[in-house]
This record gives sequence, C-alpha cells and structure tokens, in this order.
Amino acid sequence: MFDNNSVTYSVNNSTITLRDDKKELLLVTAPDYQNISVTRHGVKFVNDEPQKRSGIKNVFLHEVFKKDKDFFFIKAGSTEYQVDLKYKEKPITVMKF
Repeated sequence: MFDNNSVTYSVNNSTITLRDDKKELLLVTAPDYQNISVTRHGVKFVNDEPQKRSGIKNVFLHEVFKKDKDFFFIKAGSTEYQVDLKYKEKPITVMKF
C-alpha cells in the first residue's frame, strides 16, 4: 500500500526532512511547548492545534522518534534548522555550513 507519510517528509536519525515543498508539516510537541510549523520557507512556532487541514500533515514528535525528544534537526527547502526546545528564548537556529 502507498504510504503518504514517506512522500511528505522523511526521518533520518535526528533529522526530519520536508520532502514535498507544496505541503506543510505541523510538528506536534509535548504539552510544555508550542507546536512547530514547517514549510519550505521556514520553521516557526505556532499555536495551531493538530486538526485535519488540507495541505498540512500532522506529525507527532514522540511517534516519529519513538520517545520524547527536545533536540533534533529539520531540513526545509535548502536550509537546515537545529531545534532545542530546552532553550525557551531561541529554540530554533538556522544551521550554517
């Protein structure tokens, strides 16, 4: 059976990669944190709830990583972001290579 998850995004170790630039991911975090919106244009915190919406794939972090994780990476477009939820002031950092 065709799995739509593998088209929208992929996971490799601690990195979530947005594979379909036309779609958006809503990364659903633990209750202590805001959820994270991922588009090809950027990564940001949002107050959006994980309800079904057209063009948006809801991804629960604890299911993706099989455990609670507060440090991981996101690749969106041509940019990679480091996310460390422990840093309340600035949890999202653009990686420069």
